[in-house]
Amino acid sequence: MKEFLNPIGFTCDDNILTEAYKIALDDVKSNIKLYKDGLLTNDVFCILAGGGETDGYDTPWTRDTAINTYNALALLDREVAWNTLFSVLEKKGEDYFIDGQYWDAIIWAIGAYRYYTVTGDREFLQVAQNAISNSLARYEKYEFDPEDNLFRGPAVYGDGIAAYPDKYSEGGGSSCILVWPHANKEKKHPVGYGIPMKALSTNCVYHQAYKILAKMNESLGLDATDALAKAEALKIAINKVFWNEENGTYDYLAYECDYQEALGVAFVLLFDIADDRQTELVLKNTYVTKQGIACVWPSFERYLKLGGYGRHSGCIWPHAQGFWASACAAKGYTEGFESEMYALASKAVTNGQFHEVYHPDSGEIYGGLQGSGQNNIGLSRSVEHQTWSATGYLSLIYYHILGATIEEGSVTFAPTLPSGVNQATVNGFVVGNTTFEITITRGKADAAKATYTTTEKKTVSVCLSVE
Repeated sequence: MKEFLNPIGFTCDDNILTEAYKIALDDVKSNIKLYKDGLLTNDVFCILAGGGETDGYDTPWTRDTAINTYNALALLDREVAWNTLFSVLEKKGEDYFIDGQYWDAIIWAIGAYRYYTVTGDREFLQVAQNAISNSLARYEKYEFDPEDNLFRGPAVYGDGIAAYPDKYSEGGGSSCILVWPHANKEKKHPVGYGIPMKALSTNCVYHQAYKILAKMNESLGLDATDALAKAEALKIAINKVFWNEENGTYDYLAYECDYQEALGVAFVLLFDIADDRQTELVLKNTYVTKQGIACVWPSFERYLKLGGYGRHSGCIWPHAQGFWASACAAKGYTEGFESEMYALASKAVTNGQFHEVYHPDSGEIYGGLQGSGQNNIGLSRSVEHQTWSATGYLSLIYYHILGATIEEGSVTFAPTLPSGVNQATVNGFVVGNTTFEITITRGKADAAKATYTTTEKKTVSVCLSVE
């Protein structure tokens, strides 16, 4: 098993949180394997989606790559992060493009920008800016609807028809949403790939990608005006079309489904799409099951009538829990953050690993129901040692307990300790060229927040406290 280049250590006086951290690191390491695709010319170490040493996923997946890099991988092993980010790119002539399932490809921008801010790699920045700019132009041409200023395409990670209403449940013998246009030619959209839906999470990601492109352009001395204008226009469109005043939250699919999407409601908060009033309402009205926030809620009737939950509707996916916990923390909802974090940690400690999917009532390992239609439905598996489940938990340690905000050339620490936790340490936290050794204690103190430049090669000891 490959060891991390930057093995970050974490301990605190809560045994569950500490043990879950160790399990998460082991799960991530178990999925670092030799791989070659995209722009890689030989087998190198990349992070795959899950399965550990067992029969799991044999590819990184673009969305998983982005989320894992954003959550933790850029900090733990910048070499593996670089390899994996390049494994899902393609090059045509002198231009780079993001590869992968088309509606989810642009999420690569989020992982790429995290990698840049952690490493300061200017050569990577130039490639990433080119890939994001070209890919946005591609999807503006094929999937953007100027009538409402939104992008067509399924929800982030929702590649199964179990994520969608009955209209999309007939997949022509396949459970993959990508087959839907071929099986429903009379219903497909005439432009682009043909899936007509417009999902909240996906449009939020496009909004964030424009903001990231603007930041990259500024760093490279390029004009950021157009990207910023498009980000703002998309934010306005999301609030106009997806906001549901009656429900006091955002709809899942524009015009056709007012269910709750975990990643969608997390992203509107994390990406500052919701205003203060909307944020307060979203935090108040978001439904969380006994075991944490479900990927989509409620599940669709075709699964409920069989006594179960859809794989992508009703089940608990830890990577979505991680984003919702982050959103709660970012907006000061401490109870929501702690509840989700402990739900993640407790399942990992109970099972000795982070699985892919869980049952919303019992918390047991459960793959959810899926099928190729409304009458051909069966139970899916929940993959072991799922990478983005583990990195979803790690992100809560790095960006909320430690409170790291990483910008170009600097890092700020503004820690928070969960209720009942009085001390924590984080060792070997490398940003740029600087290594940080951090101690956090509970108790009133002068240093509750600190900012450091990260360009100089040195080790810095940091002592911070929280009230």
